[in-house]
Amino acid sequence: DTPKFPETEDPRQTTMAQNKSVKVSTVHDLLRRSYNTVKMMLLLLTAFLVWPSSPAAVQAFTTPTAPTHKRLHLLTFDLDDTIFPIGPVVAEANDAMISRLQTFGYTDANNDEIVAASKRIRNELREAGEALTYTDLRKQSIRREIMRLTDLQHHQVDDSVVEDVFESWLSTRHASADKYLFSDCVDALEAIQLQHPDAIIGAITNGRGNPLFMPSVKDFFHFCVSGEDEGVFPKRKPDKGIYEAALETFYLLRKEESPDSLNWIHVGDDLANDVGAAAITGAKSIWLSAEEEESDLPSWSTATKEEMERRAKLNDSAKKYVSSKISSLNELESAVMHILTSEG
Repeated sequence: DTPKFPETEDPRQTTMAQNKSVKVSTVHDLLRRSYNTVKMMLLLLTAFLVWPSSPAAVQAFTTPTAPTHKRLHLLTFDLDDTIFPIGPVVAEANDAMISRLQTFGYTDANNDEIVAASKRIRNELREAGEALTYTDLRKQSIRREIMRLTDLQHHQVDDSVVEDVFESWLSTRHASADKYLFSDCVDALEAIQLQHPDAIIGAITNGRGNPLFMPSVKDFFHFCVSGEDEGVFPKRKPDKGIYEAALETFYLLRKEESPDSLNWIHVGDDLANDVGAAAITGAKSIWLSAEEEESDLPSWSTATKEEMERRAKLNDSAKKYVSSKISSLNELESAVMHILTSEG
């Protein structure tokens, strides 16, 4: 048999195929360029036909549309009963405090006794004309509970044990507040952040709650001012001092903002502490008012009857400062926009 060899291409056939490919590519390229040229001419023609002829019309056509609402610079929140219910939060924190005391051997530790000690301490301070932070009040109450269960005197109680028990209470308070956040809280904050991306969001609270320690909401908040803070205490709500401290923090974050043009809105559930106090410091106030208001004090409260009567009068006088009233946080963005689009 004659051996077979691999077939080789005819150079002339290769050259003809390449020339044909180049011609097809060239035709496609010309067609594409022609299409783009026609498209551009149509766009220019359309612009020519719709372009206004008078100078005034040209200015109106080219001037960007002005925003329909004022810019929100600062939005502040109360915490307790505004973004979470305080009742179950404090209850879990108190349970953690008692559990921690029991791990140190104080098996008969009782929260009712600690609340009673807190009230006695407050009465003693009131008679002496002195003030105490809520932190120190709770620590002293823990110390007295240890004294009640032992033969130890005040100075004999181990400070490290008191600190440990208090920190257990505080860490549980933060964790429980995050767990019990109102179901519409995160959605409301996301809506605010989306609609007002340049706004500073802060918290103003008398107690030890702090959203910066709450994983679900910490990324929304820029700062938290507490009535426990050095430089603020004893100017708790409804004293305007705590709100002035919040404004100082805001201006540290936004040095370029002018107080004369500040658009500040505060949200809270308490008429006296939130609505009235914020309004006299320069904020527009949104009152978060649930349909059913609780009239009875929680069991852990140390407020006196006289304090509650004085608070009721302050609440009545604060109603005139309500800029908007909502029953849940899912109404917050609408209330904010209502304020920002209103005159004055």
